[in-house]
Amino acid sequence: MNTINKNNSTHSQRNALEKECKTAIEVSNLQFSYTKESAPIIDIEAWQVSKGEHVFLSGPSGSGKSTLLNLLCGTLTPTQGDIALLEQPFSALSNRQRDKFRARNIGVVFQQFNLIPYLSVAQNINAAVYFAGAKTSKETADAQLRHLLDKLQLPSHVLHAKADALSIGQQQRVAIARALINDPQLLIVDEPTSALDTDARDSFMSLLKDVAAESTMIFVSHDKAMESYFDRHCSMSELSPCTNHVKASGDKTQIVQERA
Repeated sequence: MNTINKNNSTHSQRNALEKECKTAIEVSNLQFSYTKESAPIIDIEAWQVSKGEHVFLSGPSGSGKSTLLNLLCGTLTPTQGDIALLEQPFSALSNRQRDKFRARNIGVVFQQFNLIPYLSVAQNINAAVYFAGAKTSKETADAQLRHLLDKLQLPSHVLHAKADALSIGQQQRVAIARALINDPQLLIVDEPTSALDTDARDSFMSLLKDVAAESTMIFVSHDKAMESYFDRHCSMSELSPCTNHVKASGDKTQIVQERA
């Protein structure tokens, strides 16, 4: 009985947070440098994303997109400034608290998918459930997983297949399923269409917009053609108008200052 009450309490707290929360991301005076001596790679005075928005974030290679994503995911911490996610002081949390918050509230689709090749599809997806500490019955979890696979147009038999036995398109959809299995309020998608042709890209985007309709989404790409799928577009040059970007030159790394 205590376990049931605890589960109900956890769901009630989450539902209350979702109802009250109007701002998904709020960044203020954000700077990040890899060393104390180097100039900022990221320098954003203010940025806000409302709950439910789907935002296209663009910029060329070396513009700081990946660094910003890592800051939003909590794998990097700001040198200066604050990041609030779902109106919680995300950047002020301890490492353990950020990991827990990320597992429960943030879904990430990586450019290279980052599936564990020797695990089955079910094991890859359920790993996300495990790290989120979800307290649901196996029957409920299985039903939710099969529903998600159905929406992603994946046959149920792929659950038992090893990740490295799937086609690129199937791996991509499994990566989306893993990102969405915990019903994250924030979805971060990093360059997922770079290896797709035009037809496959259009099909993927229609599918992604459909399954992620209830989440706030930050979609990152250098491909300007993707902009048409989104109502809001932000460029790194607008967010961080005076930033030091890293560009490789032979065996050396040069810091080149770019001004918008």
